[in-house]
Amino acid sequence: MLKKNLKIALAIFVVISFKDYLSQGEILWGDSLLYAAIIFVVYLIMDWTKEPYDWSKHKR
Repeated sequence: MLKKNLKIALAIFVVISFKDYLSQGEILWGDSLLYAAIIFVVYLIMDWTKEPYDWSKHKR
């Protein structure tokens, strides 16, 4: 789960950095890192919510 999310965030970081370089001639590192971090957290939360909670482990 974590490896997949890191790969997605890294891909977003590379794509946004490449887009910045092509359009402006310079890379805005702060923006690229911020967008990648936001995407990482969103995908991490989405994966975390997909796993069902085991309610039977707390029953006695």
